[in-house]
Amino acid sequence: MNKKTSMSYIDLLAWYTENKDKIEGCRIDNIFKIEGLEAYLFKLYCKGEYKNLVLEPGKRIHFTKYERQKLSTSEVSILRELLRDRIIREISILGSERIIKIVASEKTIYLELLPRGLLVITDENNRILFSTEYKEFKDRVIKLGLGYTPPPSFKPPTKEEIEKLLKKNNLSRVLGVPQEIIEALNIKAVNESELEEAKKKVDDLIKKIVSGNFEKCLLKGVTVLPVKVEHCIQMESYNDALDEFFTAEEKDLIKSEIDKKLEEDRKKLEKTIEDTKRQIEEYEKKAEELRSIAQLIVANYDTVNTILAQSNKRNTVKAVISGVEVELDPTLTVYKNSSKYYDMAKEYIEKAKKAKLVLNELQLKMEELEKQIIERKEEILVSSRKKEWYEKYHWSITRNGFLVIAGRDVDQNESIVRKLLEDRDIFLHSDIQGAAATVLKTEGREPKEEDIVDAATISACYSKAWKSGMASIDVFWVYGDQVSKSPPSGEYLKKGSFMIYGKKNYIKNVKLELAVGLLRKDNEIKIIVGNTDNVSSKTDMYVVVSPGDEDPSKLGEKIIKYFHDKFGIQGLKAIKEDLIREIPGKSRILMKKIKT
Repeated sequence: MNKKTSMSYIDLLAWYTENKDKIEGCRIDNIFKIEGLEAYLFKLYCKGEYKNLVLEPGKRIHFTKYERQKLSTSEVSILRELLRDRIIREISILGSERIIKIVASEKTIYLELLPRGLLVITDENNRILFSTEYKEFKDRVIKLGLGYTPPPSFKPPTKEEIEKLLKKNNLSRVLGVPQEIIEALNIKAVNESELEEAKKKVDDLIKKIVSGNFEKCLLKGVTVLPVKVEHCIQMESYNDALDEFFTAEEKDLIKSEIDKKLEEDRKKLEKTIEDTKRQIEEYEKKAEELRSIAQLIVANYDTVNTILAQSNKRNTVKAVISGVEVELDPTLTVYKNSSKYYDMAKEYIEKAKKAKLVLNELQLKMEELEKQIIERKEEILVSSRKKEWYEKYHWSITRNGFLVIAGRDVDQNESIVRKLLEDRDIFLHSDIQGAAATVLKTEGREPKEEDIVDAATISACYSKAWKSGMASIDVFWVYGDQVSKSPPSGEYLKKGSFMIYGKKNYIKNVKLELAVGLLRKDNEIKIIVGNTDNVSSKTDMYVVVSPGDEDPSKLGEKIIKYFHDKFGIQGLKAIKEDLIREIPGKSRILMKKIKT
């Protein structure tokens, strides 16, 4: 089975069937370009949570759980201006083509997955406002202001063409599906009498896909299929299978491209260094030759003086002295001729000195490039980490291994209580209006007091108390079955609000101090937060922050630089955005702890 290079119509149909309802109603929050690829990352806000959607013209569309190196380019600026904050109203497939159509308020996005496919944005009159390429193709023109025309539709082969194709055993063209589907369905038709049975198998598969009753099969490093085959890894969703497959391919491609470019830069620099070294050697050799001639002239004073006396005083004189050809100026004395050669030697010495300064700069550049190569490789490893489901929330793991999650906004607070809070979980809330709904997931275990204290730190730090500059705040906790979204009769609960029944348990004076640390495992780096006792039990590399006056983005840069400089960990720029998101607001660094 050949390796998949792009999504087929079958893949697109399976993905669309599975994700249509998930994407409609989402808001386009932001757009980025994926570094190293002609692909885009649409950050969507969907029903209380953020999702990342990858769109790569000519190749794929899928949600991703993996982080990536993101760029903001001039193209991205145009896309943001056109699409940001628009709601996705409808998503569809154009006919039976590999073209997805996404209607976002008054704009429409067309993503073509065909070879040389485009990403095109049009207005309500279908006029082109943006395209990844503007060109006059054989069958259409893509130009600003013109109406969008999709590529020509697939034309089924004629009866005569089918006969020829069957003789060549080209079933893919006859049935209009990829060869991998033909192999997966075990279709081996070679004549017209068997063709109807083959067509029925394909039709049955399409019906299964449309009904949602299909396989989610990943063949690592080979393909993704809606059919179960040997060595298939069953994934939870077709999207997950596509995400795993294409992200692995993407990592290899980006690493290869980055390695290729950096290696090209290194080779150019190496050649320049070698050329400079050779030039220095030549300058020094020439200076030594000129000094030797100067000494030779003085050592053979009488001979040189006679030669000069016998000359016509007009033209330079070439003479062989002790087997060496020397050019003499008859208008100068013996010593001045010697001095002339010493002066020329000095000029070459100066040239050699300047070349050595250049060499030193080049060697420093090489050292920097070597560091950059290591840094970029580490960035790829760090940025391609798969995120866990709970990382869309503020989260922490307590000292005894309990998961704590807290909402980043009102929608997430609502979602956590409605969907994730179970009766024996611990619900925590800071004693202030405007705090994260915080849940300690017990999973049938009994947490200790220190676990509840760990969770209380998360509740306290991600509350308005931080932005108010408070030093500490009280946090109460109750069991999940004491929390309700149902208000008393005749009353109304606004979004993100809850009713608490029964006794509240208080943890007094929870310090507004948040330890931000790095946890490294199997070449993956994860940011962890919590109180100092909790984080220090997991890592020796962390800083402690408290309410202050420094913007989170600037503070995040300082923290990354500190970890890099003191601990030597590369690639941390890739997690800068994630780190900034975990800083509750304007802050200051209280303490730095680095393993020695």
